[in-house]
Amino acid sequence: MTDTIRLTRDGPIATITLDRPPVNALGAAELDRLIALVVEVDADQDIRAVVLTGAGRCFSAGLDLGQELDAIEAERPGPSSRGVALYQALTGRRTPWIAAINGPALGAGLGIAICADVILASETATIGLPEIDVGMLGGARHAMRLLGHSTVARLLLTGRPMPAAELARRGAIEPVLAPDALLPAARTLATEIAAKDPVAVAHALACLSEVEDLPLVEGYAAEMRHVAELARTEAAQAAMRRFLKREA
Repeated sequence: MTDTIRLTRDGPIATITLDRPPVNALGAAELDRLIALVVEVDADQDIRAVVLTGAGRCFSAGLDLGQELDAIEAERPGPSSRGVALYQALTGRRTPWIAAINGPALGAGLGIAICADVILASETATIGLPEIDVGMLGGARHAMRLLGHSTVARLLLTGRPMPAAELARRGAIEPVLAPDALLPAARTLATEIAAKDPVAVAHALACLSEVEDLPLVEGYAAEMRHVAELARTEAAQAAMRRFLKREA
């Protein structure tokens, strides 16, 4: 079962691939595996960046509805019961993640992609919240990290998908790429990030996470606390000296 969520490594870059044909649906086992992988790669000091993508033509169509219905009828926890734990893990990490959306990212699949720090997508990718058509809801709060209230409401209330190109046009994600250029671009970006000081990267991610829901002044104060902590490290001071030497 673990083969449905594959982890591969290339130096400091880890790639996590959702690989459960035909649409990379997320059942209980996949979600448990993904939670474990988030913890695993975050604990590995040699991994400096993670690329998340889907196998085939789909990123992920979201929760395994069959498993969810079986669990509801049996009055036991289903795949959706893992959601909070997964998103807590994804938002509490120190390692940067890049989502490479290669096709439809729907429901929980969209939620997972939005938890990445940088989102790349192919020209053929779409996003959506189709749960209203199958007796479920979810994903609105995640979508609001990218889109305004009206657009999220339309996605949620109609279930209609949106092309990734439209997200890019609005500046919500990076410019879309040709399908065969998506993974190379994601890995190139991951390599660039992996070359940075990991302590600085961890502080930068913590800043992004902490300031998102804070008022302007409080958010800036939180950033300055991280600046002070980072500046006390030898790596940061060495970087300052190198810069000053170049400018002299």
